[in-house]
Amino acid sequence: MDNRDLLLEVKNLQTHFRVHGGVVRAVDGVTFQIRRGQTLGVLGESGCGKSVTGYSVLRLVRPPGQIVGGELLFHRAPSANGAQRGAVVDLVKLDPFGREIREIRGAEIAMVFQEPMTSLDPVYTIGDQLAEAVIHHENVSKQIARLRAIESLRRVGLPQPEQAIDKYPHQLSGGMRQRVMIAMALICGPSLLIADEPTTALDVTTEAQILALLRELQADFGMAIMFITHNLGVIAEMAEEVIVMYLGSVVEQADVKTLFRAPKHPYTKALMRSIPRLGQKSHERLNAIQGMVPAPSDIPTGCPFHPRCPEAIPGLCNVKLPPLIQIGDRHTVRCLLFEENPTG
Repeated sequence: MDNRDLLLEVKNLQTHFRVHGGVVRAVDGVTFQIRRGQTLGVLGESGCGKSVTGYSVLRLVRPPGQIVGGELLFHRAPSANGAQRGAVVDLVKLDPFGREIREIRGAEIAMVFQEPMTSLDPVYTIGDQLAEAVIHHENVSKQIARLRAIESLRRVGLPQPEQAIDKYPHQLSGGMRQRVMIAMALICGPSLLIADEPTTALDVTTEAQILALLRELQADFGMAIMFITHNLGVIAEMAEEVIVMYLGSVVEQADVKTLFRAPKHPYTKALMRSIPRLGQKSHERLNAIQGMVPAPSDIPTGCPFHPRCPEAIPGLCNVKLPPLIQIGDRHTVRCLLFEENPTG
């Protein structure tokens, strides 16, 4: 993986929301990289900034939200809309409604949203919505776009795509709608797919089918996936590299095997302890993380996790903001427990 070309570099990304009560720092200094063909898992509880990070990459954050700092360096493919080999564009500097981001959005970076019923337009057929992307990005005829849409539906395993293409979203099951969303995201062959909790509303059988489909399509297309989820099982199955987010910041990053075998940050360890275990007695209580995720508008001083942390050091963790510390090859953690001189 180390020799693969960089696809996306996120550097100190800051996405804030200005509301009546002050400023909500939904994403506050996030840094990571995605390489071509890689699957990056983005893990954390609800309210930790995972989805806002994904929306920021596609420049889909709307007022009162705004990217206030950082860089989103996207390395465009040589054949993408005439871009030269090695051409890099900072997505932060693009007009979110401008021509250049609309060329990238859907064609080079695509997204599968959490709830397909709210993402698909109920008044248009499946075929109309799929064909629109092809016509916009590739300037082909409606007939060619329709054929591409049918083939895309067939590729994601939708039964009888020639009939399904003329149906409306409400006429399909949840699993079928999610397959349509995947077909729509991949119809133009993107380099990066952002999957935002794509299996949350699905039963476990359908979830397994969708995950298998994504792995198969990734192998066929060679695309990278940014997989956003709170599900540790999905992370273990899908990701190569993982970032763990808490209150808008990355608190730990490692390859997936290291993260599960030797988690370091107290928050990551608490997440791992909360997984139900095989052989666990039915009367045994699950290990829950104490407390709740604070509101992003009221982030605690010092380490944001310290009010819930069983390893917090009084007078230190509630005062000093921990830096990101390198503790191994491709393994970083944001915790004062790993700083050589935490009181310095």
